[in-house]
Amino acid sequence: MAIKIAVLSQKGGVGKSTLARCIAVEYASHNWSVKIADMDLKQRTVTAWNAMRMERGFEPSIEVQGFANVKDALKQESNYDLIVFDGAGQADIQTLNIAEASDFIILPTGVSTDDLVPQIKLAHEFIKKGIERKRIGFSLSRVGSSERELSDAKEYIEVAGYRFLGRIDEKTSITQAHDIGKAANETKYSTVNHVVDEVLQGVIDSIESLDNKIEAA
Repeated sequence: MAIKIAVLSQKGGVGKSTLARCIAVEYASHNWSVKIADMDLKQRTVTAWNAMRMERGFEPSIEVQGFANVKDALKQESNYDLIVFDGAGQADIQTLNIAEASDFIILPTGVSTDDLVPQIKLAHEFIKKGIERKRIGFSLSRVGSSERELSDAKEYIEVAGYRFLGRIDEKTSITQAHDIGKAANETKYSTVNHVVDEVLQGVIDSIESLDNKIEAA
């Protein structure tokens, strides 16, 4: 049975696909069989990215497939060690279905109030639907140079009662990596990759802290 990680958002443009790609590459680089379930059939951002990755022969290889519903994606569960759900850029019934089916949920957000408030609201809605708080984590995306802004956003997340996983900075090198089929943890700059790795370590630590079923897997 695959471990299932969901990257979800209330709105687009908050770094959801960026994080999904990083997670897939990180686990695949440690010899896990990984599939990204691209649940946004309109945008297909991750699907297009992986086509470039395959064309250039980058390793580790990642499997990506578009799905119209969660049920079809879960039919693949026995074939992989990890399934990463890259949700659509808005919250709907499918978003809840993905969250309920997943072992861990990541809600990426920008540092602005306009980004933070909807994502915190989405997390609260998940809890109302019976999803455990420990299964939800937040990351910050497209972070600029303001340490105060970063600190305030981190505090906002933690005061709301959620785990802060780390951040991904706003860097041209990340955009350039995406443009050729690489992930944000595969840029040509080790300092950029290191910051992304801290988010990924937060994800890994969160997975390992969950129940015995996940730890055994």
